[in-house]
Amino acid sequence: MAIIDKKRLSTGFVRAAGYADKLRRTLLAQNKGVVAPNETIRIAALINMKLFDILRDNNVDKGDVVRIMFDYDVVDENGKKTIKPHWDTFTIEIYKSAGTIEGIEPPEEIESKVESTGEWRELDYDEEIFGRLKLKAEEVIRTQNGYSIKGPDFEAEVIGKEKIRIKYTGPIDKSNEFFAEIIGT
Repeated sequence: MAIIDKKRLSTGFVRAAGYADKLRRTLLAQNKGVVAPNETIRIAALINMKLFDILRDNNVDKGDVVRIMFDYDVVDENGKKTIKPHWDTFTIEIYKSAGTIEGIEPPEEIESKVESTGEWRELDYDEEIFGRLKLKAEEVIRTQNGYSIKGPDFEAEVIGKEKIRIKYTGPIDKSNEFFAEIIGT
């Protein structure tokens, strides 16, 4: 008997109900082209029969999660390649369900203690008001009819040299202060 290769198998985390399939598929994948598939399946079946008894004796439920790890050798016995598990290296990690969490409430949105007015005020066009809005603006865009102005706490539209519409979006308690500064009253 000559050792061809030393390997380690880990199923990864899998429900106990599906460990046998996972172990067989992993063993087949690790030994593809090295050990004949029917021989690999035969060894996987022997390992799974032993593991079934161990899991049953340790009260592992089908829904529990397990991870099975072990070392093995690929050996050549009289011209036939096979797998020899190292039974003393087997490790079975078991994760029991602690319960189910259902009916999660959505997070409560933090309500702003400061409300904004959000109402449009329409004024006759005034060059000084237009100038003050531009000074407070973060963005001034020329449109077909005039200007669109946006600031940190307001929006405004200048319609030709006829009207100025202003919408204050900041804290409601600062609204009067904002308009007094813009309108100049």
